[in-house]
Amino acid sequence: MTPDFQVFAAGINITSQIKDRLLSLVVNDEAGFKSDTVEITLDDRDNAIELPLPGAPLVVLMGYKETFLAPMGVFTADEVVAKGPPDTITIRGKAVNLGGSIKEQKTRNWDNTSLMGLVTKIASEHGLEAKVGETLGSFIYEHLDQTDESDINFLTRIAKDHDAIATVKGETLLFIAKGEGKTASGIPMIPRPITKTGKMRWSMTLASRGNFSAVEAHWHNEATGQKEIITAGNGSPTKRLRHIHSTKEEAEKAAKAKLDEYKRGNDTLNITMPGDATLAAEGQIIAIGFRIGVAGLWSVTSARHSINNGGFTTQIKSEKPKK
Repeated sequence: MTPDFQVFAAGINITSQIKDRLLSLVVNDEAGFKSDTVEITLDDRDNAIELPLPGAPLVVLMGYKETFLAPMGVFTADEVVAKGPPDTITIRGKAVNLGGSIKEQKTRNWDNTSLMGLVTKIASEHGLEAKVGETLGSFIYEHLDQTDESDINFLTRIAKDHDAIATVKGETLLFIAKGEGKTASGIPMIPRPITKTGKMRWSMTLASRGNFSAVEAHWHNEATGQKEIITAGNGSPTKRLRHIHSTKEEAEKAAKAKLDEYKRGNDTLNITMPGDATLAAEGQIIAIGFRIGVAGLWSVTSARHSINNGGFTTQIKSEKPKK
């Protein structure tokens, strides 16, 4: 199998101009609002490379000549580094729509709004389409404060209370449950089988994340003026959340989300394998042929795809999926 790629800069296919100069091409696919990134390093031995202008859109595809090239995303070139010796050019870019207005701080209130309505409004403000997980969109907030807080931070904060992930992929703002391996519309994504071979390196870590059996959350009862407690799970030890929620429903959601997080533990599986451009964050894999405790279902939290003189490799980080 022959590694292959294409790069378009500002709509122009520049692959032929850089192919014999490529030192490395790396794409990082991340979960949540951590930016997907691309880094292209080129041999600039004769200083003949035309430097791209900051802000130029980059479209990257990766794969193999014998099969197909998978689109890796649309990025904005935000940094160009020239250095030597030897003379090289490094072009770095971040996923579009994860800069500019979505990072601007805002102060506003959200009253009597569904999670679907909230995400849809924020998406429309940034020219994005909204997609919200089927089990999440109907949740109603009586009141929320967004005080000197960017939309990125605001959505990330809310997502934690739902054990969810907020992220931008392409032209879509996604708000989906974490670790379920489902699309925003609730359709299960087919897990990718990953069979252990001598061509891969892997490591698995089993670790406890507190071993809490229950989680307590507080909410303010306006009718009585009292602070009340709800509990998710049972037994001990019990984790007590600090934040005081506006309603019982919000407290219940937050407690259950934190309990689900503890149930997943902190088990991780990292694999470096021959390149597979279709592996992406929030997908799932089935580890096959590994020892007991490693074999089985895992949720991908990040994927790093790299083409260089050593070939095409993919590094994935994964965790146990939601039970």
